[in-house]
Amino acid sequence: MPSPEANQPEGGTEGGTVSAWASLGIRDFRLLWFGSVFATTAREMRVVVNFYLVFELTGDPLQLGLTGLFQAIPIMLFGLFGGALADLLDRRKLLMATQVLGMIPALALGVLAMTGGIEVWHIFLATFATSATSTLEFPARMAYMVRLVPRSHLLNAITLNSLLNQTAFFIGPALTGLVVLVGVDGTFFFNAGLFVPGLLAIAMIRTSGAPEGERQGASLKMIVEGVRFISREKILLSMLAMDFGVVMVGFFRPLLTVLAKDVFGVGAVGLGFLNAAPAVGSVLASSTILIRGRIRRQGATFLTAVFLYSASLSLLGTAPWYGLGLLAAGLLGYTDSISVAVRQNLTQLVAPDAMRGRATGFSVMSASLGNAIGSMEAGFVAAIIGAAATLTFGGVAAMVFVLACGFGWKELWRHRV
Repeated sequence: MPSPEANQPEGGTEGGTVSAWASLGIRDFRLLWFGSVFATTAREMRVVVNFYLVFELTGDPLQLGLTGLFQAIPIMLFGLFGGALADLLDRRKLLMATQVLGMIPALALGVLAMTGGIEVWHIFLATFATSATSTLEFPARMAYMVRLVPRSHLLNAITLNSLLNQTAFFIGPALTGLVVLVGVDGTFFFNAGLFVPGLLAIAMIRTSGAPEGERQGASLKMIVEGVRFISREKILLSMLAMDFGVVMVGFFRPLLTVLAKDVFGVGAVGLGFLNAAPAVGSVLASSTILIRGRIRRQGATFLTAVFLYSASLSLLGTAPWYGLGLLAAGLLGYTDSISVAVRQNLTQLVAPDAMRGRATGFSVMSASLGNAIGSMEAGFVAAIIGAAATLTFGGVAAMVFVLACGFGWKELWRHRV
């Protein structure tokens, strides 16, 4: 199996400066990135098309909520399993399999739409299957990425992958307009076709995806080993704890609608800009990391980003006018993206190859569970004390929690790469 050093671009060194697009100069990473463009765009497109079709069939907002639920459940059920598979199987072949599996729900819905037999439960089932496939794919993709680039380029590669996802969040939903041009069935067939370039690109990657060391059999023991590993690695444990705790008391997205109406007094257009501000901040954050190149004190960077995220929550809650609210929402997206990129990078660097899939799976599970609990907590508390106060006090609580974790786990603050 080629080593990461073998994948290093000509003229690069482990200690040298990493340019903004350095990882794209590496053939195998470029192929993985290219394949991700199509796969991620297809998934984001299908999410919006499914919501559109459910509402067209039922006209019931509750059904939209159920669609979202079927999207979230597989993450909870298969997050750890997907991580274990990424450590058990050949990661390149697993990624190829997820591309094929990604086509099947779209093709099935396309046939059902063409024959006029599509029903809401079909969309629920397809949504569940699509989300389950994505849950299996992400740990394998992240763990495989480490083999494709030198360690010095890993943060750059992860940031480029994040920038790709942010772009897909715009392009995928925009492709929903194909429904008007080619119909629902044609849109689903087009969606299935988007996975083909991704499959071909991954098939062309030369770096081995086979697991290192002695091959294990699939068992519950693998997940137990993953739990023990996370509990021993204080850097990973502290990042997971902080991410979970801060999101649990500081999940802001459900409250933006309330702020737009009751605090800032803006209409639908103003709400749209308020929801777009975090995405703009995320793109700026990715650009900052790419321009910066290398970050030595990544532990301190993570702590600082999470603390500033918490402070931005309080700023959003106390903002007296709309412009300041937009700035606070943008800062939330900016700081969140930096903390996520650093957390993903350190997860891959700290975990050995045989444990990277499970470490990533735990990270996904923690973030998803925190988002789910945070969404419920935000709505419940806001109903009692109001959206602005919920964000303000949530931000203060999060800042205190981050400081406590920072002083309690000094290994993270001191960590350098």
